[in-house]
Amino acid sequence: MPASGGTSKGDVFLGTTPYPGSPKGLLDAISEIQQYYVVERSGSIISDDFLTFKGKLGFFEVGFKGALVSGFISVLLTPFAIGVVQKYIPIFGSYQPTLFDKTFALILATSFSVGYALFFSVLGKYYIGGISKTAVKNLMGGLITGAILKMILAFIMFHFIYFVVLEPVRLAKLLLKLRSFIKYETLNSIYLWLLDFKPVFLTSAYFIVFTTFLLIIIPTGSIFIRSRKTKKLMGKETQWK
Repeated sequence: MPASGGTSKGDVFLGTTPYPGSPKGLLDAISEIQQYYVVERSGSIISDDFLTFKGKLGFFEVGFKGALVSGFISVLLTPFAIGVVQKYIPIFGSYQPTLFDKTFALILATSFSVGYALFFSVLGKYYIGGISKTAVKNLMGGLITGAILKMILAFIMFHFIYFVVLEPVRLAKLLLKLRSFIKYETLNSIYLWLLDFKPVFLTSAYFIVFTTFLLIIIPTGSIFIRSRKTKKLMGKETQWK
């Protein structure tokens, strides 16, 4: 008999989660897709109804949340990285960053997005069979939707900071409200530094567009290439049987 909480096909057991298609995170989602892949590659057929609307939404949600979280970290780190490259922010105690310092700052800003994209890239191997493809498509759909939403919000936010928050007159009024707590000389220094730093936010807006492109294109390209390789391998295996 099939074990409780799973579905079996012949001698193959499918499902270790309480409900098919209910991953709690990316690792759970990939593990569940691996199970679908093993069953479908063995020649067993899984009914299209196995992955319900709730299950599809579960995979979409995992991809969507992951893209937003990794994107949020990138949005926070990007102005600092660009600030280091353009010599507004010191790194390792110096305002004259070396090539290594600039590279390190940019890698730090892109590491979460690129790392997440590379993690998604393993899905290409499992993009075989109806249920496996459906799960991967919904997971990737969530990733792409979350990444684009993050990009739009970050683009608007950085432009808002540039054109509205750091508008000279408005910025001066905001800083003068702190005069009771901070010396005028210090406020003036902050004012001048922020005006110099202001262009960093425009650069950051377009840098976020670039990292979003990487977050989408790396796993998409990998899935396309690796799935083709897997299909060819399966074809050879069938030919030699």
